[in-house]
Amino acid sequence: MPTLSAIDKKIVEALNRDGAYITSLAELSLPLNDQLLNAANEVSGGLPKGPAHADQFVFAAAPAEILKNPVLFAWGLQERLLDIAENYLRVPVGFRGLFFQKDFANKQQVSTRLWHRDPEDHRLLKIVVYLNDVDSAGGPFEFIPKRFMGSFRFLRYKLFRSDAEVAERVDPSNWVSCTGRAGTVIFFSAAHVLHRGKVPLDSHRRAIFFNYHTRQPIKVYSGHWDAPFLPEELHVLSQDLPSRQKACVFWWEDGAKAFQPKVRSR
Repeated sequence: MPTLSAIDKKIVEALNRDGAYITSLAELSLPLNDQLLNAANEVSGGLPKGPAHADQFVFAAAPAEILKNPVLFAWGLQERLLDIAENYLRVPVGFRGLFFQKDFANKQQVSTRLWHRDPEDHRLLKIVVYLNDVDSAGGPFEFIPKRFMGSFRFLRYKLFRSDAEVAERVDPSNWVSCTGRAGTVIFFSAAHVLHRGKVPLDSHRRAIFFNYHTRQPIKVYSGHWDAPFLPEELHVLSQDLPSRQKACVFWWEDGAKAFQPKVRSR
């Protein structure tokens, strides 16, 4: 495994112990932080101010916007982040890319606003970066610490769970709500802890989700896990990256056909 600094070891230890770690861009002090924020501001300017219809609860930036701002993609492939991911997953990682999205404050508790674990792989790491201040009414990311997950072992095949179902097994006082200023960063073990985006009530939430898994995942790009980028778009996004980063982007090239990304409909 790559050698980690003391702070990065702390992140991995927290992921193993609790399932999540909360920090900030300022504390991480990564080389591409300023470029990330500049690009995020540019993309945010093109996002809709509100939902297009009553049932729309989220809007994801189009791949074309990421292609115009490739530093968003490159941020998730920085050496330190890959070192952390590999120390947590214990194998070379595949980088699935990112989702840049705006969650609307329309009070709908649906989909990923319900408690769930992500089923792409047995081991997953995801990183959330808040792009605006998020308080308790702004749709914070929430999770159930790992020490309580034994309470749900008999419900493992149910993807989404309501507040009432979770409260039956874990008192709400033990739910962790990750509020924070713009620039808050959350590392979380998406396959091992129940988590959700709390329903935004007073303000929309803008955030970027970076996704890492093993190079032989158990569920690959089917249904709602379709790939965010076409292979040719990945070549554009990674053309100036070093070989280690390219191997993380094209993790599926040496695998079976089932591993090759099938892009979501556009």
